[in-house]
Amino acid sequence: MRVRLKTRNSNVWAEGVYSKDKFIVKAGGKIRKDFSQHVRGGKAALSYRKNKEYVDGDGNIIKDCEFKSPSTAAQFVTGTSINGMLAWKTKDGKSLKASVAEE
Repeated sequence: MRVRLKTRNSNVWAEGVYSKDKFIVKAGGKIRKDFSQHVRGGKAALSYRKNKEYVDGDGNIIKDCEFKSPSTAAQFVTGTSINGMLAWKTKDGKSLKASVAEE
């Protein structure tokens, strides 16, 4: 299922593909430069952020990134603790949680 995350700051956004066993953040988006030290379980998100093969110095996502959960993927993009099931939205504006419940 294709989804998109966009923060109030329109400079931070990403597109992703969700399946039950993984979440892929697609290349082409832009992450928030800061990363909160209070993010629980954000080790994978921070690892991708620091790897210049995946994110350039301007915060552009230059290579697809694979995560185990939508929340870790959302943390990667926003740099904050966030519920990925609510943050990621489908093209018609439904949350990932609502979309999965309808399947």
